[in-house]
Amino acid sequence: MKVEDVGLEVLRTSDAIAERAEWTQVTLGEGPGVDAIASGGPVVVADLSAPDARWPTFANEAAGIGVAAMYALPLQIGAIQVGVLDLYRDAPAELAAIDFANALAVAEMVTATLLSPDRTDIPIDSIGSVWDQPIGSREVHQATGMIVAQLGVSARDAYVRLQAHAYAHGRLLSEVAHEVVHRRLRFAPGADADPGPDPDPDPDPDPSVTS
Repeated sequence: MKVEDVGLEVLRTSDAIAERAEWTQVTLGEGPGVDAIASGGPVVVADLSAPDARWPTFANEAAGIGVAAMYALPLQIGAIQVGVLDLYRDAPAELAAIDFANALAVAEMVTATLLSPDRTDIPIDSIGSVWDQPIGSREVHQATGMIVAQLGVSARDAYVRLQAHAYAHGRLLSEVAHEVVHRRLRFAPGADADPGPDPDPDPDPDPSVTS
């Protein structure tokens, strides 16, 4: 996850499970990654199924998608914070000392790359498009801007409205943003989002998303 002025966004994930876990944290506003960003230190959870009052909803959602353990490492240098590197396992497990050290080294490299993308001593060519912003994150930015126009609020308030609607309806933030961008969902002042038709509907809606 990456820190933005209006909230969190998913920068890149390794697979569908990781993507679901990241968007779930962003949508709920809770989870190991969120706490790592807030505290500025690593958050290691060897068993997400163990009783823990910190993230009751996220822990349940994580178990449902096959995430049993998580290790969240903040991406920061001093007071400069850009995001968090989240690692997961499909079975409960402590993180061995050598693995933790390796993870910290990777987190440092990612942080340096994000803060200084033009550095020539960081081997980013081999990972190519990993730094390209995913569609879901682009649509969250677009949807936030559209809600700013619809409600006349700040970008931060628009993001919070988008996040609240996703949480209230059991959807991921990226899914709700997709509907807003494709004009299948719009927000009205003083009311919840309106799922009714928009004057300019998307001519080729994605059949995988329904309102």
